[in-house]
Amino acid sequence: MGHKEGTIHYAMYQNSERLQRFLMLMLDGRERSTMEIIRGADICAVSSAACELRENGFRCECIKKTSPAYYQLFDIEQAKDLSEQLLAKREVVNG
Repeated sequence: MGHKEGTIHYAMYQNSERLQRFLMLMLDGRERSTMEIIRGADICAVSSAACELRENGFRCECIKKTSPAYYQLFDIEQAKDLSEQLLAKREVVNG
């Protein structure tokens, strides 16, 4: 219902502890393997979570599509600012 073909459903960063854990792990800007992310952020489906972060405005990219894949967060300062803005919006809504 209301879902356009070719688009994905994704969690809103401010409402997703899973995406917040993933972002916090990646904020040092290091590249990490899928397994490092699974263990470090306690998530699975890393490629989906990276896509969800991108849909929320963060630049989290798959930089090596080998096995295992490697991901990296770019524009760290922008990511920190965006995270703060989105979490602040959540606080306003939840009042």
